[in-house]
Amino acid sequence: MNASSTDPQYIAALILKQLQGNIANEEKDILDAWIAANADHQRLWNEMNDVTVCQAAMQAMARYDAASALERFMQKHANPEPQAKRRVMALWKWMAAAAVMVLAFTAYWWFVKAPYQQPVVAENQAHVDVAPGKNGAILTLANGERVVLDSLQNGVVALQNGTKATLKDGELVYAPPANAGSEMVYNTISVPNGRQFMLTLHDGTRVWLNAASSIRYPVAFTGTQRQVEVSGETYFEVVKNKKMPFRVTVDNRAEIEVLGTHFNVNAYDNEETLNTTLLEGAVRITTRQAASYGKQLEQVLVPGQQLQLSDKGAAIVEPELEKVIAWKNGLFNFEGVYLKTAMKQIARWYDVEVVYRGNVPDIKFFGSISRSISLAGLIKGFQSTGVHMTIENGKQLIVMP
Repeated sequence: MNASSTDPQYIAALILKQLQGNIANEEKDILDAWIAANADHQRLWNEMNDVTVCQAAMQAMARYDAASALERFMQKHANPEPQAKRRVMALWKWMAAAAVMVLAFTAYWWFVKAPYQQPVVAENQAHVDVAPGKNGAILTLANGERVVLDSLQNGVVALQNGTKATLKDGELVYAPPANAGSEMVYNTISVPNGRQFMLTLHDGTRVWLNAASSIRYPVAFTGTQRQVEVSGETYFEVVKNKKMPFRVTVDNRAEIEVLGTHFNVNAYDNEETLNTTLLEGAVRITTRQAASYGKQLEQVLVPGQQLQLSDKGAAIVEPELEKVIAWKNGLFNFEGVYLKTAMKQIARWYDVEVVYRGNVPDIKFFGSISRSISLAGLIKGFQSTGVHMTIENGKQLIVMP
């Protein structure tokens, strides 16, 4: 098995898909191989599919506090327990094979076996659902022509200034030009709500775009630097080139300079902070609008650090990196996230409007959930926390106390 097929987080996501019945054939082969590779894996899998074991695990979670449960987890592969009075969305702690067990118990209980209180809705709304987001984007060429990439087949999309743009398995790839012209020609990828997309620039740099995000870039880099502009949330794997630094302008608020690195930028307009997180390499961040952050700022990050910019100023923290890029790996990150913040992620991915009715408490959640489930499936998980939701008109998510 390759590295990804032994990653507990990846295996856990496959288990959730299997429990929901929407696992692809290739993914099922990987999961079957993981189960067969080790006797402990087989034992864990058997326990995941045993209703009695699942019920016992959930009952145990309700009886003990966090410290006791964590000790049991480390010693006997038992489930961790939430701290008192916490509403837990999921307790999926990615710790080796036992982490897979935790996720499977929780997922199995929520999405397969656990009863829940369905809010009363009109008869014609009872079976309304919204599909999860998918790959797709709109490409705007230098001449203003717009190309919807969602339904196009593999093949050449455009040829501009000697550079060929080809769609391959849902990713737009720019080939190095044979004879690039001296004029700088720009394209823009816009990813609407309910979509995500991948892009390979002509220098080999790869870019992942989350829902409600965009990037403007030259079809071929020339001169002494590589400059792009982004909004929303993007993840970069930049090809090293010391002679041509890579610069990212973020909504004209900040500029990130790199030589070769992996980093994530979250710059949604409706979020309180602009977050830049470094996974590998080094970056230098310079703010563009001094008034927004109290003073002009220039900050160098090292791997593992995140710079948070807001109207209140700047702060450097060290987040859990796998949670920062959970979206890139097909997961919602709800770790330590309040309800209304979680709803922003959901609104973008399912392309719905969130409407609050009544005095809805801003509950804090913990854990991660696959972004491949339908909105109705996600609602089941939230209902177990005491927050009621329903879908109206296929485009509104109603949140009630």
